[in-house]
Amino acid sequence: MDNSIIGYVAASTSVIAFISQFVHTLHTKTTVGLSLYRTILDSLSLIFWVAYATRASDTPLLLATSVELLTSVGVCIIILKHRNNTFVKVINYSPPRTPPEDPKAIIIEVAPERRNSI
Repeated sequence: MDNSIIGYVAASTSVIAFISQFVHTLHTKTTVGLSLYRTILDSLSLIFWVAYATRASDTPLLLATSVELLTSVGVCIIILKHRNNTFVKVINYSPPRTPPEDPKAIIIEVAPERRNSI
């Protein structure tokens, strides 16, 4: 099999993976499971791969990495855009008082679990 065919198949599968993540992020409008730092590093590595493919005149690699770079930068932008909406600010880090000072509160004690010994 010709190497260029293998290159185009590899490039196609890689592009499909990146585009599917991009489309999923656009549809769900959530970036909770995505790391900004990893996406930035992906984009940076793809910049180098585009430069390498350009210098090596490798068309399948150049096409794949260019499309992946665009989608990776798009995901980066979406993460940054929704970043403030995702995180919740916690104001009070102290645990609640024990026992509560509210006279309506009822404290229920639970007996320790009994285990059968063999």
